[in-house]
Amino acid sequence: MSNTVTLSQSAYKNLLARINKLEKMFATLLDKFEQEPPYGSEAWWEWSIKKGKEAIKKGEFVEVTTDKQREDFFKSL
Repeated sequence: MSNTVTLSQSAYKNLLARINKLEKMFATLLDKFEQEPPYGSEAWWEWSIKKGKEAIKKGEFVEVTTDKQREDFFKSL
């Protein structure tokens, strides 16, 4: 028994592009789960603190020093 589907060239290219995108997304998820220790474990806390310090060094944070800034920040989310 053979199942055959005929696709146009553009549909074929679109399908390949989607498959490639899904492969990249899946690889990213696998990397995350392979690197991240089980949530809440001692190893996870150490890993989380390390990631936080790296984010601070890169400037990936928002500094809030007043009540007005805090209100504006949470309204923007």
